[in-house]
Amino acid sequence: MSFGTDLNTVMNADTSINTWCDGGIYFENLPDNFDLLKNWLGYSFRKNSQVDCINSRNLYRTYGITVKLVANDTHDLETMSDYVASYLNGKSYGNIIEIWFVNDTHSMDLEKGIYMNTLEFQGNYID
Repeated sequence: MSFGTDLNTVMNADTSINTWCDGGIYFENLPDNFDLLKNWLGYSFRKNSQVDCINSRNLYRTYGITVKLVANDTHDLETMSDYVASYLNGKSYGNIIEIWFVNDTHSMDLEKGIYMNTLEFQGNYID
């Protein structure tokens, strides 16, 4: 098991997220030339820190998790953003102890007619 495997399970497990993200859920990058009429979710993670204990190295690690939502409708984007934040906040699975919401950043591409929200989370993972 790994953090990536556990996070992949969490990201793909919820039927509402799968329904809203009719374009798909992707790790790292969305496909080239993705369909602008669909809703998309891309996620990635990075190791932030390691916590050691007196006689134990690497008690747990803290990861940063980034979730980017893309939609062509601001209402859909806001609905998906609120749901994903609520779904992941407090989530634990496998060796993921807990995930918690940190912040979000909204952006848009008016030329393409899409709106984006990048949500940031932290998570603790026992190795």
